[in-house]
Amino acid sequence: MSYKICKRCVMDTTDPDIMFDENGYCNHCTGVLKKLNSYPINLSNEEKEKELQKIVTEVKESGKNKQYDCIVGVSGGVDSSYVLYLVKTLGLRPFAFHLDNEWNTELSVKNIEKVTALCNYLTSDK
Repeated sequence: MSYKICKRCVMDTTDPDIMFDENGYCNHCTGVLKKLNSYPINLSNEEKEKELQKIVTEVKESGKNKQYDCIVGVSGGVDSSYVLYLVKTLGLRPFAFHLDNEWNTELSVKNIEKVTALCNYLTSDK
C-alpha cells in the first residue's frame, strides 16, 4: 500500500493494521466514532453516575492484580490534570504518561509535577 493519511485523524499507513474506506477515513477513527455513537446521550445525572461507576468497575476488574489499571496522558494543562485527579478520586490506579517533545513550558512542567505529587497522596481504596 502506498503511503496514505486518514482524512479525519492522524493515522497513516505506518500502522500495518490500518484500512481506509471509500471516503479516505481509517478503520480506527471510524470504529471510535461508532462506539461513541452507541452511548446514550439523554441520561439524567443519576444515570450518568451509574454508567460511570459501571465503567470504573469494569476497569478495576480488568486491572486486578496489576500495578496500574488505566493510562492517562498528562500534558500539564487543565484538562489532563483534572482527568488524572478524577481517575484517582474514582479509585483507579493510573499510569501517568507524558512525552517531552521539547515544547513544554516551565508552567506545564510544574503543573505535571504538582498534579502527579498530589495524586500520589490520594487513596485508591475506593
